[in-house]
Amino acid sequence: MTPEGFISKLHAVVVEENNAIYRNLLLNTDPGEASDPYWRRVLTVFSGLNADQREVLLELTRQVTIDATANVLGIIDGTCALEGMDHEFRLTYGARNLAGELQSLFLEQAEQHAP
Repeated sequence: MTPEGFISKLHAVVVEENNAIYRNLLLNTDPGEASDPYWRRVLTVFSGLNADQREVLLELTRQVTIDATANVLGIIDGTCALEGMDHEFRLTYGARNLAGELQSLFLEQAEQHAP
């Protein structure tokens, strides 16, 4: 697997699939049907929004996913430091090192698939 292949698969699962799951849950779940108190609160707030506001919130959830994933990839790449870490992180697939430009590749992928 190449870094590009890894990023493509990561983007598909973490951004696209999760975004579709959240979109479906938020748009199609009645707050009264939610058993989890957290989700009941989220769904209640979401259901009180108009269509434009709902889309803005859905866009925000997508962007938060992208930003969080990019930050983790930056840590793996060594472009974002964690306090107290004296050694570099490595992400390998078999013997191949994938780290180095994962954050940049991921952000490029996200930009190409922006709604």
